[in-house]
Amino acid sequence: MATKLIVICLSFLLASIICMVALPVGKAQSDPIELYVEPPTISNVALVPKTTFNVSVNVANIPASPGLAGVQFTLSWDPTLLKGVGMQEIMFHQVTPESDWSNIWTLTNDVENGSASYAYTFIDLSTATTDGYCPINGSYTVANITLEVIGTGQCPLNFTVSKLADPNSNAISHATVGGSFSNLSPPPAPTPAFLYVSPANTVNANLTSSKNFTIDINIINASGMSGLEFNLGYNASVLNANSVINGSFLPSSVTPVTQINNTAGFLVFNVSLSTPLNGNGTVAVIQLQVEASNVRNSTLHLYDVGLVNSTGQPLPFTTADGSFTNVAPLFADIGGYGIVDIRDAILAAKAFGSHRANYDYQGEPASPNWNPAADLNGDGVVDIFDIVILCRNFGLHY
Repeated sequence: MATKLIVICLSFLLASIICMVALPVGKAQSDPIELYVEPPTISNVALVPKTTFNVSVNVANIPASPGLAGVQFTLSWDPTLLKGVGMQEIMFHQVTPESDWSNIWTLTNDVENGSASYAYTFIDLSTATTDGYCPINGSYTVANITLEVIGTGQCPLNFTVSKLADPNSNAISHATVGGSFSNLSPPPAPTPAFLYVSPANTVNANLTSSKNFTIDINIINASGMSGLEFNLGYNASVLNANSVINGSFLPSSVTPVTQINNTAGFLVFNVSLSTPLNGNGTVAVIQLQVEASNVRNSTLHLYDVGLVNSTGQPLPFTTADGSFTNVAPLFADIGGYGIVDIRDAILAAKAFGSHRANYDYQGEPASPNWNPAADLNGDGVVDIFDIVILCRNFGLHY
């Protein structure tokens, strides 16, 4: 009985091994057969009307069996932008010996208004097969097409007919990949966004130890912004951060990722948006507390800033830091001489009419003669109002 069971078990094991050997365990995936345009993208502003360029129609990865015996295609384009000049057959003349070129059958080689039509095979398939140049396999340039530019714009180069036939007149399944043409000027580069601390300078002698104040982190010229991050650094012996929250520019439903480190003196703000934002506004509101018991100063430094679009690509930007001081200034002492005198008047005259970066909210840089110390009322421009302040304080000194 035991011997019979062993025989049965061995039989099942042998059958399993035979099945494992006989059944295919997988098949290597061959490269896809394609009929495609090369180059796939033609974008050149220099292709003005009356200039010409070439594209080729190529076939790729034709297998040796059953192989290729005939090709037919029609490539179409916008006839208001492009005009076909001519088409040169390549593949059949490349694979066929020159002595047998008379065996190439040209059914269609026609360039019309808005399209190029091609159809080639062999007159005598038996001869082509016997002589070894049919069926065709591998990858080839099928034909070159010359196009003349007659307008300005963009359009696709699409296959409206695409047929590959084997020697038994069966269709060979394949993919088609068209192309595109454009002679339009590329769109202008986006204006860099401007991320800055507001107010630029917090100067208040009343902000003594344990007093709180807020600053905004504002943005100008946001365009397609889907993500924003920044660090704000400060002197931890002078200031501590109490909180950082969304500004009015961000949707209330968005929760930022934040971190405050008052030991090292920095905070982190990071937000992702499902809907890209455009325009100007406040992205974050930060409350700071004065820690120093005596008068001190601190830079409010924006760093590790990043803006991205919906695909995660970086957006251009510039930044401007802020500052804090609770040192009482001598007002209108532009040069810091300890007295408001003719030297301050000269500095104000040199800066007159200048403005800070993005003062007019058009993304402009600061004026070459910009002097923030001459902007006595802090409105971003040195004008008659600042001169009046200077005159009112002229002669004051410590």
